[in-house]
Amino acid sequence: MVKTIETNVDAGAERGFECQLAMSDQFRLLTEFAEHAGWSWDEIAIALLELTDDYVAAMRTPLEAAVECAKFVPKSNTRH
Repeated sequence: MVKTIETNVDAGAERGFECQLAMSDQFRLLTEFAEHAGWSWDEIAIALLELTDDYVAAMRTPLEAAVECAKFVPKSNTRH
C-alpha cells in the first residue's frame, strides 16, 4: 500500500503534538522557575526562542546551513 502525502503530513503533525505533550510539564516548570526568578514572560519567551534557534543551528548539517545562508537576502535600509 502506498502512503499519500496527507497521511505523512498527518503522522508528522501527530508526532509533533506528542512531542509537545511529552515536554509540556517540564516546559511549564521551566517557565515557572524563570518567572519566580523575576524574569518577565516576554524575556522568557525571547530567551527560549534564542535557545531554540541555537539548538536548530547545532542540529543542522553544514550543507543545510550553507543552503540556508545562500537563500538569505539582507533587507535594504534605503528608500528608493
